[in-house]
Amino acid sequence: MRCLLVAATLLVASAASAATIPMYDFPLKNSDSRDIYKMSEHKNGVFVFETYRLSCGYCNENAPKVDALATEYASNPRVQVLDLGLDTNDAEFAEWIDRHHPNHPVVQDTGRRVYNALRTTNGVPQVFVVDCKGEMVGNHVGTWDGSEGKIRGLVEQALKTTCE
Repeated sequence: MRCLLVAATLLVASAASAATIPMYDFPLKNSDSRDIYKMSEHKNGVFVFETYRLSCGYCNENAPKVDALATEYASNPRVQVLDLGLDTNDAEFAEWIDRHHPNHPVVQDTGRRVYNALRTTNGVPQVFVVDCKGEMVGNHVGTWDGSEGKIRGLVEQALKTTCE
């Protein structure tokens, strides 16, 4: 009985510590107007957030790999790959977009809401894979060199969760 109580306590503690986010709206930075990217429009979505700062060399190295992941999942509308910018001014976003020409949405993490809710360590770049319930499936800190398989695995794991 004592073991059962300990196991139940650990299960509740681990569930309570799972990182989650609500379905946020973000300023969309790579559109012609001041559009808003709405997670809620992708009710069964799997979200891959790659956090970046323009001044981060590793972030700039990851940019083509993030594009490749977006291309790989382009035929699956559930998978939403997003550059989650931690920069604060429009000029930095414009330079990022001009430098990398991302094939996926670039959004601003105003107040670092998503980064602060999901980060496991301080570090940029950091990729977070979030399922349709807003629960983080996993993350990776640093360059993607040799980690693309891990990130794809997290996406595939998140795809197993459905919300419709």
